Amino acid sequence: MFTNPIQNTTLTNEIADRLLGNITASYYCADRSFAATLRALLHKRLPEGETLHLSLNPLPYDSSTLQKSTTDSLMHALMYEIDHSDEGSSIHIAYPNDKDAGKQLLEIIHLNAGVGKKHMGEYTPNEDLSLFYRKMLNGLFYTNSLGRTTVIFLDYFDMKRLHALQMMIPRYLPWLFGGTPLSDEEAGLLKSLGEKNPTEYERRIEQFAQGLDFRNQNIRTRLRDFEDAYERGRLAEVKSSIEENENEDQHLLDKKRETLNALQDQRILLAGLECRTNEGGENDSELTEYFLCNKNLSLIRASWTEMEFVVHGYADVYDEDAFGVYADNWASALYTKIGNGIGKDKMQKLYRAIFGEGEYRLRICAAYRVDLRKGLTPLNNYVFPPESQTYLANPHIQNHGCIGTYGLRFQEYLHKRDYVGAIDQAAVSARNLNFHDSAVMGTLSLSLLATAIPCIEDKDGELMTPKEAIQRLCPDQSE
Repeated sequence: MFTNPIQNTTLTNEIADRLLGNITASYYCADRSFAATLRALLHKRLPEGETLHLSLNPLPYDSSTLQKSTTDSLMHALMYEIDHSDEGSSIHIAYPNDKDAGKQLLEIIHLNAGVGKKHMGEYTPNEDLSLFYRKMLNGLFYTNSLGRTTVIFLDYFDMKRLHALQMMIPRYLPWLFGGTPLSDEEAGLLKSLGEKNPTEYERRIEQFAQGLDFRNQNIRTRLRDFEDAYERGRLAEVKSSIEENENEDQHLLDKKRETLNALQDQRILLAGLECRTNEGGENDSELTEYFLCNKNLSLIRASWTEMEFVVHGYADVYDEDAFGVYADNWASALYTKIGNGIGKDKMQKLYRAIFGEGEYRLRICAAYRVDLRKGLTPLNNYVFPPESQTYLANPHIQNHGCIGTYGLRFQEYLHKRDYVGAIDQAAVSARNLNFHDSAVMGTLSLSLLATAIPCIEDKDGELMTPKEAIQRLCPDQSE
């Protein structure tokens, strides 16, 4: 089991909290994997109207407190939160803050709790679970008679134990899993929790997220008020301008005609803006539809007049003639920074397979910020979201923060209030590589050799790292 906390997953972000609000969690640590795993497994199994809550409860007990407390008072305190929790299914994990008190606490619970004993009479001990986890942790497992609530007591808590406990979620909620076996994807997700590092788990949990409507919900939520923000700002500006011009009309008679003409134009514009902002409605706007339909766009945030998003695509916008010239020149920036690990002839084969022959395609991404008042800004040194894990950051933007003339084109579309056309300029710039720019090409060659990202795609859609692609192109040569 891996020990690093899993803090950020699509299944635990704010959109997931709205879509899967019937599966909740409350606990005192940075790791959010348990909630993500529950949502992946239960979003289809949990019947409509049913809820499930996971709680992780540190207990304020030390050895001295246990010695002074009676068994009745101790068990009452242990079960208080569980007995007063909301109706629905639940998983409760309790452990003492003082590690030294753990063994003593488990002995008290084992002797006094469960069917046939004084406390927790409606809970059956799951001895087989305790036996299964014996080499990984020391714990007691109890499930109520309805199979809807499981209480787990641990002698102490750490990340490794939190991840290990998730492997047996189906046993904690037998009413949801008893008649329906795990799918291969579900079984694979639980198995990945036993790996030494979280890579496979994170990959599988994001696969479950892709099967839900997170992307569309994210776009609709964040763009709900975005497009109206610019018109509302303009509305305020026009109203202010009208007031100024009316005052000027009273004091500047020699300019009365010019002022009245401006006033009339602005009143017409005001009426149009007021009409637009009052239209409202629930239908998706053209910009919202654009984001919903364009799967290569990931909306990160949108508020007032600003928006942040990531573009994914292939590096297919470039000057083919320029590529041919620089690919044939061993002294060009495509080769001068590659070092001695990979020969220039191998790099040339990789370049030609991607940009010349079309045997491979380079998956590429870039991040932008849009401000309706200031324009388009490329974001360099950007930390990309999980959906970008198979894309190489465009070096022109990520490393050098440059988009050339695309910023001016963006402004032209924005002036015409063509938001879709404006955003599309960013999408095109993300796919662009300038082979005339030696700094960018030097960065590209270094990135291709340094990255472990599977950003190379063959004609069958198989992904591989650049080094794996070189190995396939040069099978009889050692690197």
